[in-house]
Amino acid sequence: MNSLPDPRRYPPRGAPDRLLELTRAALNTGDPIARSVHDDALVSELRARWTDGDDRALEQALAAATGPAEYAHLLARARDATEPLLAAGEVAPRLFALPLVIVAGGTAGRHLGGALPDVAAVESLLAEHSALGDAQRFSIGNALCGPGGLQAVGLGSLARAQSGAEAAARLAGMADEFTPEPIDLGDGAEAVHLRFLVGAAWLSSEARRWVRPGDAAGRWATPLTHLLARQLAQADVTVLPLARPPLPLAHAAAAGESAAADIGFQLFAGAALRRARASAGEPTAIIAAHRTDRAQGPAGELRVTLSSPFDAALCEAWTRPIGAGDDLPSLTATIDGFLQECRVADRVLVPEVMPDRHPARPAERLLLTVADLEADGAPAAPVAH
Repeated sequence: MNSLPDPRRYPPRGAPDRLLELTRAALNTGDPIARSVHDDALVSELRARWTDGDDRALEQALAAATGPAEYAHLLARARDATEPLLAAGEVAPRLFALPLVIVAGGTAGRHLGGALPDVAAVESLLAEHSALGDAQRFSIGNALCGPGGLQAVGLGSLARAQSGAEAAARLAGMADEFTPEPIDLGDGAEAVHLRFLVGAAWLSSEARRWVRPGDAAGRWATPLTHLLARQLAQADVTVLPLARPPLPLAHAAAAGESAAADIGFQLFAGAALRRARASAGEPTAIIAAHRTDRAQGPAGELRVTLSSPFDAALCEAWTRPIGAGDDLPSLTATIDGFLQECRVADRVLVPEVMPDRHPARPAERLLLTVADLEADGAPAAPVAH
């Protein structure tokens, strides 16, 4: 398939930065062993900065990254660096989170509670299936936390909290800060909500298996969905809680947001396609990358619209922010792949970066339709079938 242009704008290479130098050295070598050496040095450098209380170094390096690969690689290693180094025979606690993508709908004005009534049943199920790897023991709070609570934890603060003799006490205090966030069903329309169960696991230096990014959901996923659905059930409300694999706290928010966005697009596409096909026949799907009006940092947004030349009023739209380290070709492929599965034959990628606002109506965000492409004569790139 064709690819979208990147709407993000990164700064030119500036003054030397030790964190970025190590990041670039890792990215520029084709030797896996050499890359591992550079990555180990990068992780060690980050830990040393955080031990000295220097949390700004990472922020400054990320702001100076010159492209998505640099940004993503540095951030991934920074998240890895929050995991503590254990001496032989040492046992230490680590915070983790279980992302829950909750699809819910029902009577307008209803709420789902912000806590589970029986989190012990969740702990038992995960323990039965060894979902936390070689953790000697673990506990989970019953609060259903929003992503903001996890994002508020600085990586440097997390790294310091998980290290040293007082780690258990520090983590207990930090865990208390993750508060319940009830789910507002609004008008009752089915929608996606992201929540997390936060816990602490005790791991020894001899442990060979611990949760990590990229892990697939295990055999615990289906029974956990049923268990959570029973605990969250209410009359006149439909709830489907989809659990993603548990992850170290530093990685969980990003993984949960990605999963929620994917499921959100699937929910949008299914409903929008039914409406479009019922009113105007087969729609045209337009996938475009837009530059947004944010004042600072790389900014962009993916926008997908469904429209038809036979119904000028039809414009079903879905948007997704493009983060500074996101893999844009992968995001595009995921969207296009699902549309293809839904048998949308007419799929168009716009080969130019689009503005945030409509040129003729600056108060409106630009949502491209078939009429816009035809009127502007814009060269649209059909996706190869």
